Amino acid sequence: MPALSDLAIDSNAINDGAWVEIDEYPGLKIKSRGYTDTFVDAQNRRLDKAMRAANVSSVPLISNAVRRQINAKLLAEFLVMDVDGLFKDTAQTQPVTVDEFKTLLQDPKYSRLMNACWEAAGSVTRDGASQTEEAEGNSAPPSSGG
Repeated sequence: MPALSDLAIDSNAINDGAWVEIDEYPGLKIKSRGYTDTFVDAQNRRLDKAMRAANVSSVPLISNAVRRQINAKLLAEFLVMDVDGLFKDTAQTQPVTVDEFKTLLQDPKYSRLMNACWEAAGSVTRDGASQTEEAEGNSAPPSSGG
C-alpha cells in the first residue's frame, strides 16, 4: 500500500525547475520546470485564442502548425530554463545556448527537441528533483549560457 508521501509532488522542482537527462540523447540535459498553474493557464488562454481566430470549436481543429508554434513559445517562456550537452558542431566545441535552444524549438526541423522538452517537463512534474539528483550525484551541470 502506498504511503501518503508516495503521492506527493515535488512542488519546489515543479516551480523552480530541475535538471533532467534525456535518455534518447545521451549527454543532453534540460533544466525544466514542471507543469505549473501559470503554464497551464497560459496554454489554455493561447489555445482558446487560436480556436477563436480559426473559428473552430475544439483544439484538435486548430492547425498543427499553429499548435506547434504555441507549444514552442510556451516551452520557451514557461518551462525550459537551461540546456547542457547540446552542440552546434560534431567536435563539440560550440555549445548551444539556452536562447538558441529556445529559438530552435520553433523550427519544425527540430521537433525532436520539442519532444525532449516535453519529456523533461513531464519528468519534473512526475518525479520532481529526486530522480535528477540521483542521476547527477546531487550536482547540477554547468550553465551553457543564456
